[in-house]
Amino acid sequence: MPLSIDVPDDIRGALEPHWGDLSLHLREELAVEGYRQRLLTLAQVRRLLGLATRWEAQEFLGKHGVAVFDLEPSDLDREASLHEAASGRPPERK
Repeated sequence: MPLSIDVPDDIRGALEPHWGDLSLHLREELAVEGYRQRLLTLAQVRRLLGLATRWEAQEFLGKHGVAVFDLEPSDLDREASLHEAASGRPPERK
């Protein structure tokens, strides 16, 4: 179902030169805040913005400072160790 808001012409005229298409700008803001607050999934962000792939959605969120992968430091260390093991390099010592 479409959602619409009424924006007075003077306000629209003040915002569009800076933000461009207000409809797109608002959808992007909804996507960023919805995902940041864990109200939307990555798939929902992708659909809201009309993106073709989840990678595009991840890239969009990353450009807006939203972490897509919420890993703990210990998870990152484990992933780094697995990557090093797969590449044949010995793990780094701390």
